[in-house]
Amino acid sequence: MPLHPNVTWAQRADFVYLTVNLSDIIDPQIDLTSEKFYFKAKAEKEQKEYECEIEFFQPINVEKSRQVLTARNLSMVIYKETDGWWDKLQKGAKLNFLKTDFSKWRDEDDEEDEVPAAGGPGDGGMADMLGGGGMDFSQFLNAPGMGNFDANEEENSSDEEEQDKPEETS
Repeated sequence: MPLHPNVTWAQRADFVYLTVNLSDIIDPQIDLTSEKFYFKAKAEKEQKEYECEIEFFQPINVEKSRQVLTARNLSMVIYKETDGWWDKLQKGAKLNFLKTDFSKWRDEDDEEDEVPAAGGPGDGGMADMLGGGGMDFSQFLNAPGMGNFDANEEENSSDEEEQDKPEETS
C-alpha cells in the first residue's frame, strides 16, 4: 500500500503554491486537471511508493499552471480559474498529509503589502528603501543631534589632544 507524501500549500488571490516534499523522486505520475491533483511516485532513499490525490476547493487553470521537479521536491504554482481567496485547498474533510506552508503563506489583507521578489528599483526592495539611487549619508550624519560629523574632525581632535597633554620630562 502506498504512503502519503508530505504536501504543503499556500495561496494568493490568483494562484496556489503546492509542494510535494519528497526527495529523490523517480517515475512520477502527475495528473493535474481543473478539478484535482494526482501524484504517484517512488521516492526517498528506500524508494518507497507514495501516492496522493487532492480534489480542489474550486476549479483551477491547468494551462497557466506550472511545475518544477527537483531532487528535493515537486513544486507547483497552480492558477485559480477565478481570483479569490479559498477557505481551504480541498473539498471535503481535512487531509492528514496536507499542511500549510507558512513560509509562503499570505493572508488576504497582507497581499496589498506584498512586494515582488526581484531586486531592482520600483520593487520595494533595498534600492527603494534607500531612496532609489542610494542614501546620502553625509546629510544623515549632519542631521540635528548627530554631532555634525566632520571627516577631518578625528584628525583635528587627535592634534588637540596632543597639544593638551603635558610634555613629559625625563
